[in-house]
Amino acid sequence: MLAGTGILLEIIARILAPTLDYDRVHIHALPEIAEEIKVGESPRIMILGNSLLLHGVDETLLQENISTALSRPCSVSKVTPVATAARDWHYLYDTYFTQSQSHPDIVVIGFVGHHLPDQYELKIRRLTRHFCSLDNLGSCLSEEGRTLDERAIGFLSHFSALFGDQRTHQWGVSSATIPQFGPGVSRLNNILDAAQTRPAPNESDDPSTPAPSTRSYRKLADLIKTLKAHGVKPYFIPMPQPEPWTVDPEARATIEEHGATLIDRSVDPRMGRSDFSDGYHLGETGRTRFTSFLASVLSEELSSMETPAP
Repeated sequence: MLAGTGILLEIIARILAPTLDYDRVHIHALPEIAEEIKVGESPRIMILGNSLLLHGVDETLLQENISTALSRPCSVSKVTPVATAARDWHYLYDTYFTQSQSHPDIVVIGFVGHHLPDQYELKIRRLTRHFCSLDNLGSCLSEEGRTLDERAIGFLSHFSALFGDQRTHQWGVSSATIPQFGPGVSRLNNILDAAQTRPAPNESDDPSTPAPSTRSYRKLADLIKTLKAHGVKPYFIPMPQPEPWTVDPEARATIEEHGATLIDRSVDPRMGRSDFSDGYHLGETGRTRFTSFLASVLSEELSSMETPAP
């Protein structure tokens, strides 16, 4: 009876998985997005990131603006699972795009400070369930699982929808039974995410001495290497926030040393608080302004790449 109940629950979980929330709908559409990239008009541009780009870029407007600037068609795809970072993007790209040989010409990765370091929170259930395949599951568990427990959780999550999506099921039950649970947690997460974009205070006696960095960027380097190995040109763009923030010099060095491009945010139009919907994500006006800015940068880059050297 217990085995039968478990199998029944697993079947129900697998049926519900693609529609649990808008994020799961998007994740389950990634194979379709990969196929669309294969047949897309060149230059093929992928917008890769999380909720900052989900809310911050209008892909239809971006495609129209770039096509107009280049006087020819292009294609834009958006891959933006929420609460993801460099580690997730590395495995996600390998699973859905490298293994299907569906590569864009350009990948634009939007981020704030805490999305690039290896120290970003490890969500092992979600990582192995949604962003790993059988081909890279072993390397993921050995590299990311810090303990035997984490590796066991990751292994079970990959093969069981009920186990892998357990947190989402818990969220759904809590949202249905606790008033304002979902909006409250979302606001709190946005506050914590925004706080992490601010540079850490320098506690040294000498204010001119930079604080030592405790961050590493191995997964960022792996992501860039994967993209470059398949002829994809990676661009990294710091996302606007209500309060100014700076890119960690070590992150900048990692991006540049591995042959990627960091878009200079100093040319980005200034954003006011009215351009943000919640103090972290861009709202309607900010989305339009940022998309127009990104289109102008990419159009200039594409034009220079196509112009033959004298």
